[in-house]
Amino acid sequence: MNLDCPDWVLAEISTLAKISSVKMKLLCAQVLKDLLGEGIDYEKVGKLTADAKFESGDIKASVAVLSFIFSSAAKHDVDSESLSSELQQLGLPKEHTTGLCKSYEDKHVALREKLRETSLRCKYFLMTKKNWID
Repeated sequence: MNLDCPDWVLAEISTLAKISSVKMKLLCAQVLKDLLGEGIDYEKVGKLTADAKFESGDIKASVAVLSFIFSSAAKHDVDSESLSSELQQLGLPKEHTTGLCKSYEDKHVALREKLRETSLRCKYFLMTKKNWID
């Protein structure tokens, strides 16, 4: 199934391009920590985006788009090479894409496992509470 990229993601790609590739990789690390249940340090995120003069909305949108990219890629088991190609086609600079994809590659397995754990909660609840439901 080949779907078009959501418009809001396209819009935020240009926002991400405003920060340096090094800070992009550090921002990716924060977002991945959050997706893995370790929380996000918004103070650190604010410092990472300060040079680009991001406002509160830009910061939130950047975190949201990176969360979407990482979770969608992991959900569909996209390899980092394909992810890199797709992001560059959407306009993310190669240096930014390289850092993002390296971060994704490093946490891909853990992220898929975390998504699997959180997506099966309802099924697990139903299996463990079967007698309660009947």
